[in-house]
Amino acid sequence: MLKQTRTPTRLIDPATRAKVPIVVPLPPSRYRSWQVLGNFLSLTAVLLALAVRRRLTTEESARRLRELFERMGGLWIKAGQLLSLRIDIFPVEICHELSKLQSRAIGFPGEMARRIVEEELGGPIEDTFDEFGDVPFAAASIGQVHRAHLRHEDEWVAVKVQKPYSFETFSRDLVFIEWVVRALHLLRIYPHMRWDDGLYELRQIMREELDFDFEASSMRRMRRTLRKHDIYVPRVFGKYSTERVLVSEFIHAVLMADYIKVALSEPARVEQWVHENGIDSRRLAKRMIHSLFRQLFEDNLYHGDMHPGNIVLLRDNRVALIDFGSTNFTEREYLQKFRLFARALATRDYAKAADLCFMLCATLPAIDIEHVKEKLIRTIRAWATRTLVKQLPYHEKSIDNATIEIMKVLLGYKCTMDWGWLRIHRAMSTLDASLIYLYPDVNYTKVVQQYFAKADRRDLGQMLGRGMMMRTLGSVKTSLDIQDRVNEYTMFQGSLIRRHAQVFQGATNKFADVFAGLVGLLSVAVLVPGLVFAMILSQQFYPDATLQVFGSQVVALANRFPKFELRVWVVIIAVNFYLYYSLNKLKRRLRQKDVRQQHERVASV
Repeated sequence: MLKQTRTPTRLIDPATRAKVPIVVPLPPSRYRSWQVLGNFLSLTAVLLALAVRRRLTTEESARRLRELFERMGGLWIKAGQLLSLRIDIFPVEICHELSKLQSRAIGFPGEMARRIVEEELGGPIEDTFDEFGDVPFAAASIGQVHRAHLRHEDEWVAVKVQKPYSFETFSRDLVFIEWVVRALHLLRIYPHMRWDDGLYELRQIMREELDFDFEASSMRRMRRTLRKHDIYVPRVFGKYSTERVLVSEFIHAVLMADYIKVALSEPARVEQWVHENGIDSRRLAKRMIHSLFRQLFEDNLYHGDMHPGNIVLLRDNRVALIDFGSTNFTEREYLQKFRLFARALATRDYAKAADLCFMLCATLPAIDIEHVKEKLIRTIRAWATRTLVKQLPYHEKSIDNATIEIMKVLLGYKCTMDWGWLRIHRAMSTLDASLIYLYPDVNYTKVVQQYFAKADRRDLGQMLGRGMMMRTLGSVKTSLDIQDRVNEYTMFQGSLIRRHAQVFQGATNKFADVFAGLVGLLSVAVLVPGLVFAMILSQQFYPDATLQVFGSQVVALANRFPKFELRVWVVIIAVNFYLYYSLNKLKRRLRQKDVRQQHERVASV
């Protein structure tokens, strides 16, 4: 349990915090899909009306879309959060507005929460808790949290209870979203965006969100890994936790969201509180940044939603994290690429960083690699220059800004981003909501350099042993040698990737052009007999008309062919037409320049 010495003094009175709005949940209507469709059509009509009156802005569209997702609730809040990651598709204003869905949810009556807890625990709530707050103090799209006191353990706990009818509502909404994805495929709307991957992500979110056992498991694992970071994770009481109820330690401390709120309204009061509790905002910010990088690159298990409502401030620059419903990991190979990308930014090796951007993409069409690389280098260098200017606003220097600018360049050439990158981007961008108040003049290039220096020391410590590392004079040189080998390997791989991409692109296009020409000739060869068959059919069934149109010589030639029944001729001409249509379709596909499988073949080199 958290030591009392880590508990800070109170910053705000909990009674002054905004109450969670309560609405009685109802089972989903059998016509819910039609209701959802009607909601989107209504929104479309409103936006069109505003556009006609020239009052429509991107910010207004984003706000109304976010409000629509909030009204529909359930899976739509999760879908909105997922769409907020796609800064490579939607305007930044829409993505930022949809990201607010994480903290704006509606609760349900406490009596219903009690009933669910009793059903899950198999007995009266008084057998487990001697005190249970009926009013939730927090709510999310899938459930809400109550403060309670365990009778036997004598511990204050947070009880997360799943909202009634969540499974039914999520399932019906998922069916509608599947229809939408099928329609996008049929209409070929942004096919390079890999809508199926997004649908898969949503199914995984639904599965994990509807079963609190996943979150309990994540909390236990991160409690072990984050202990090394000196970051606290509440204890899970597995004895009382089920698929629909999660009981964990209650942290008596100050939410980062409350700290920010008071800092904006009463800065003098925050300054006094910081002094009382031994907090240095810059050291605190660096601790969280370094911890997130360690979670990503060393533990491969990271909190994907570190917004101010999920960060708890403790004494002496310590923090605790809560709400582990968005705990993620990354495939090892992809993680290695992203780590090398981050290190390239830290060492100002922008050419290598640009090469790695191509490796991190989900799709890589046939493009002029060198031309795009030059644009990426200029974009990354401009961001790195901004990080050195303290006076610039935080959002212009953040890693979130660098990612957005890189994605804009890549999207201009239809290079779409992998979901792994987007999940990492969300983790970093949500942390920015706190860092902008803690460390507004941060130099990210320097901070990332400091992280990798410490990470290298940790790696050496594991390889050599702490005592040997301290005694070995050549340890620093060893570290530098390791770094150089990694850099040389990555630079070689980057050059090799670009060469293979260009060769593959050129060879594929030449082969496709030649083959398309041959197929075109073949289609013409199929068309000629088809015309002949049509004239023969005309002669056999409409001789007078054929004589007037084609003349006596054609009629004489047609009479030499055997006579068939009408249905036989229909089959012959239909087969001929089908062959002609298929060959022309193949020719068009061969002449398309988008080589859709290029990225997968190049990445395997």
